[in-house]
Amino acid sequence: MARLLAFRRTRRNRNSWAPLSLALQRSGALEEFRISFADAPGVAPRGAEVLAFSFVTMELQDVAREVAALRSAHRDRLLLIAGGPHASADPQGTLALGFDVAFVGEGERSLAAFVRALASGGGGPACIRDPGPPLDLDEQWHVDPRLQLYPFAEISRGCPHACAFCQVPAMFGRRMRHRSPAVVGQGLEQAVRAGFRRFRFLTPDAFAYRGGGGSPRQALGQLLQEGRRAGANEMMLGTFPSEVRPDRVREGLLQLVDERCTNRTLVIGAQSGSDRVLGLMHRGHTVEDSRRAVAATAAIGLKPHVDVLFGFPGETAEERLQTLAFAGWCVESARARIHAHVFMPLPGTPAWPKAPEKLEPGLIADLRRLQEAKVLDGDWVRQEMHGRRILRWRDEGRIRV
Repeated sequence: MARLLAFRRTRRNRNSWAPLSLALQRSGALEEFRISFADAPGVAPRGAEVLAFSFVTMELQDVAREVAALRSAHRDRLLLIAGGPHASADPQGTLALGFDVAFVGEGERSLAAFVRALASGGGGPACIRDPGPPLDLDEQWHVDPRLQLYPFAEISRGCPHACAFCQVPAMFGRRMRHRSPAVVGQGLEQAVRAGFRRFRFLTPDAFAYRGGGGSPRQALGQLLQEGRRAGANEMMLGTFPSEVRPDRVREGLLQLVDERCTNRTLVIGAQSGSDRVLGLMHRGHTVEDSRRAVAATAAIGLKPHVDVLFGFPGETAEERLQTLAFAGWCVESARARIHAHVFMPLPGTPAWPKAPEKLEPGLIADLRRLQEAKVLDGDWVRQEMHGRRILRWRDEGRIRV
């Protein structure tokens, strides 16, 4: 009977498992193991030998509780392994939670090698780093029909910008890699056969896509053409989870979204109304770039959904008011919607472990007023709470970087 490897599946990580399961199949690692899923917290499937987690820093407390419960119930009979953004940024802290192994970076090759070693009776180090070079995304689809896993259509990984608040470059590197339109289309075709017709594309920067070569307009045009050929009725690009940088917004790219995609909004990562703060963030664009992008998006008939971030380390109260004024301009001039964030210190980012700046009561009142007027959304209230909690976890030793 095959031994059992279980993936701990949650709302946050359900897009993570298809590439890992495909890599295990391709490597031959599943000749002795089969894959199952654990969907309830703190409960391993019966007979599971390995239980794999993938989680982000905000989930640290819940994961720590789960690991403690699993250790109490299974003692040393269950091998607990972890990957994802938090484990990659803080492998030693992850091991201290009670995990046996922490994976750093992309997990396709390193997990496959680890499972093959287990199958042959071996083990491995407690901290396992991807051996590199970066994975060629065209080696496999983004879907796993065998396990009925049909996540968002991942078209790119990595980001060259290394924004100070973002974990993506630490996880996937600073060289952007793309899955070609043909391979994305093959994956979408598999999903269509399973009954799916509505698709979101997953990429750190939608208008930087160059899969298959050529300009972004040529590449995105071919991508959307392949999606239609695969049978997609609806495709969403430039909205969650594929926002666009303001300095990449061009009329031709906006036309593609307007004419060929379902979404009527475009998420634009403006982040601040202060050029000095954008410099602190290492954003690589200006406030004027953001204004032009918002205006061009509205002019073509799409609704700008503008990301702004408050409380970045070193930001002044006056600069927060500049960002608020910029948000007001977006609403009044372009009928935009604002997506508000509060800076959260995350391990593995250039800004770690700097604390967020405290928001003034008047600013908080203004944000609540805009939210009540239904022109602002976002999880900014909980993000402010999470930021304080993350730094407390570091002080307590739960985070060790």
